[in-house]
Amino acid sequence: MIRNGQILVIYKKKAFPQILNTNNNIILASPTASGKTEAAFFPILTDLYNNPSDTISVIYISPLIALINDQFERLYDLFDIEDIPLVRWHGQSLRAPKQNIIKNPDGIIQITPESLEALLMREGKDLFRIFYDLRYIVIDELHSFMSNERGLQILSLISRIESIIKKEVRIIGLSATLGSYDQAAQYIRNCNSKRTSICVGSEKETPLKLSLSEFNYFSSKDESDGVVAVEQPILKQIYKLANNKKSIIFCNTRKDVEAITSGLKDYVLKENSNLEVYSHHGSLSKTKRDETEEALKTKDNICVGATVTLELGIDIGELDLILQVGTSFSVSSFVQRLGRSGRKGQDRIMVFLLKKYDSLFRNDPLYFPIDLIKNIAIIELYINEKWIESNHDFKYCYFLIVHQTISVIKSLGALSPRALARNILSIKVFKEISADEYKDILIKLIDLDILEVMEDDSINLGLKGDKISNFYDFYAVFKSEQEMLVKFQNKIIGTVSKDLNIGDRIVLSSIKWKIIDKDIEKMELIVTNDGVGGKAKWDGDYFENTDISIIQKMKEILSSETSYSYLNNTAINYLEKCRSRFKYLHLDKAIIIKQNSSTYNLYTWLGSRESRALSIMLNYKGFKNSPVDDLVITIEKPHISFEDIIKVLDEIAQEPIPPINNIKLSKSDVYDKFKFDKFLPFEYAKKQYLDYACNFENMQKNLKLILVKNDLSYSMY
Repeated sequence: MIRNGQILVIYKKKAFPQILNTNNNIILASPTASGKTEAAFFPILTDLYNNPSDTISVIYISPLIALINDQFERLYDLFDIEDIPLVRWHGQSLRAPKQNIIKNPDGIIQITPESLEALLMREGKDLFRIFYDLRYIVIDELHSFMSNERGLQILSLISRIESIIKKEVRIIGLSATLGSYDQAAQYIRNCNSKRTSICVGSEKETPLKLSLSEFNYFSSKDESDGVVAVEQPILKQIYKLANNKKSIIFCNTRKDVEAITSGLKDYVLKENSNLEVYSHHGSLSKTKRDETEEALKTKDNICVGATVTLELGIDIGELDLILQVGTSFSVSSFVQRLGRSGRKGQDRIMVFLLKKYDSLFRNDPLYFPIDLIKNIAIIELYINEKWIESNHDFKYCYFLIVHQTISVIKSLGALSPRALARNILSIKVFKEISADEYKDILIKLIDLDILEVMEDDSINLGLKGDKISNFYDFYAVFKSEQEMLVKFQNKIIGTVSKDLNIGDRIVLSSIKWKIIDKDIEKMELIVTNDGVGGKAKWDGDYFENTDISIIQKMKEILSSETSYSYLNNTAINYLEKCRSRFKYLHLDKAIIIKQNSSTYNLYTWLGSRESRALSIMLNYKGFKNSPVDDLVITIEKPHISFEDIIKVLDEIAQEPIPPINNIKLSKSDVYDKFKFDKFLPFEYAKKQYLDYACNFENMQKNLKLILVKNDLSYSMY
C-alpha cells in the first residue's frame, strides 16, 4: 500500500499498535514535519484495506483548505489507495467527487469544520446511510481548535454524527504544539467515552539560532488611519537577512504584513535585487495565496510576509530563515512559527524584530514597555522549560447553542420542544447549560423570529432564522467582518474594509493601488496600480489573552541580571533600561503608584483573564478603573488613599465572587464578542463573556498570595 518504496518508521512502535490493536482514541504529538499524518493514515488504511467499510470510513478535519489540498497530494502520493476513495470537501473543491461519494458513500473525506457543518445541514435525513460504518475521525492541528469557537463546533458536530449513527467513533488528534496532553485528552473525551492513548514522538535536537533586535519600524504619521510607512532601518535589516534565502516574515496583523512587504518590495527595487517578495493572509484571494504557496515551494530567493495563515502545517518546502515582526502572541504561536525552520536537520533560525518606544520611554516616567520583555519570556519558557499554554475550558458556549439549534432544525426539520432539547442538550459541550437556560434561549429566539412555533407545537425556523441559515457565512461560528472585494482587471486581489472610498490608496498583496470605482451593491472596489503609498485597513480585532505564566516570567526576567545570548546590542541596552525602570518603580513588588489625588496605577503581574476579573471587581466595589495593558490597571476615584486600595484588594481576594446578576456590565461589554451572541438574553451573554474573558478563581488565588506576603508597597510619582 505504500508507493515509491517509502518505509515508515516514525511512531512504528507507539502509534501503529495503538491504532491497529486497540479501540482507543489516539493523540499523536511531535514536532512539525515529523510524519504524524503518515503515522496515522498508514495503520488506518491498513485497517480499511483488511476490513472495508460500508460507508464513508474516515473524516479528516483540517483548519485550512490549503492544508487539505496539501495533505491530499501527500496521501495520494504516499499510498496506493485506488480501492479507497479520497475526496477533498470544501467550498473550492470539485463538485462531482462530492456528489459521487454522497451517492456511493465510501473512503475518506478531507473537510473543514465549516464544510462539515454544511454537509450535516444539507444531508440531514440521509446522514445515517452516509456514515453508519464510520470508523475514524482525524483532527489535524488539534491545538489550533482547542479552546476556540471552531473547536467547540467540531465537538458538537462529532456528537451529532455519533448520535445519528448510534455509536462512538475513534478520534485521532494530530498536533505539534500541545501545552497539556491531559487537556488534549479531555478535549477528545468531550466527543465520547473511549479511553485516550497519547503517543509522543521524540524531538530531534537541531541547532537553534535566535536573534532579537529592536527597531523603529513604523512611521507614526497617520498610523491610526491605516496609512503604512515603514522606516528604512528595518527594511535594510530584513533585506540583509532575507536576500538569497527562502524566508517567512511573520506579522501579527494583516496591516503589518502589507506594510512590511510593500516597503520591502520598494527597497528590493532600489537595490536592483532579484529577491521576490509576496504576502499571505486571510484577506487575500485564494488565487493570490495559492501563487504564494507555490512560489515558496519552487523559488529559492523569496521572502513572504504572513499572518497565522502560514503558521500551520502546509508543506512549503525547506526554509532558511523565520523572521517575526513584533511580539509573538503566545508560546504556542512561537513554537509553531519556529517549527517552520530547521527541517531535515538544518539549523532552526528565527530573528525577532521588535518595535522600540523611545519617545514614550523618554517622556513618560511611568511608561513601561513590555514587548521586548514579553518576547524574552516566551522564548525562555519554551527553550528552557518546554512550557506551552494550557487551554481554557469554555463552559458556557451559549452562542454555539444558538448556532447548533438553527443547524439541527435546518438538518432534521421541525422538532417537538422535547426532541429539540434532547438533540441539543445531549451534546457534551453543552453539559453545563441547564434545560431551564435552554428554554430561556429558545423563548428569546422565538421572540426574534429566529424560530417559530408551529400549529402542532413543534419548533421550526422562523423567517429570520431561515434567512440566516441560507447565508454561506452561517457555517462558520467565528466572527468575521463584512469586507469589500478588491478587483483589478476583473481579477479578485482580496478584500479590505468597507469604509474606503474612490480616490483612496490602499496596499494589498504587497502592491500599492488606487481606488477608481466603488459598487456598494456588489460590495466591490475597482483599483488601478499607480505605485503611490496607501492604507492597509481592515475592520475587526483579535482577542488576545496573555497567560499569567508569561507575565510572571517577565517579572522574573526584570528582577534578575541574567543575560541572553540572542539579544543584539540594541536589545541588550533596551533590556537594561527596562530593568533600571523596573527597579526605579519598585516593581519587584505589586506596586501602587500614586499619580495624583484621584489616580493610581496598580501593577499586579496577573495574566489577561485575571486582570480583567480584577478590573470588573474593582468596578463592582466602586473603584472606577481601566486596564492599560497586561501589566497596569489605572484606578480613578476621588480622594482615595493607599490604604483604601489595600482594603478593597483584600476584600476582593477574600470575599465570594458576587452573583453574575449583580455584576454590572454594559451591552457593549458583552455583546458582539462572539457570533450569534446578539440573539442571547443579556444575562446569558454576560455569563458567557465572564467565563471566556475572565478567571476570577485564579485572580483571587494570586491576589491572596500578594497580600499574604505583604508584597505591596507604595510610592508617589
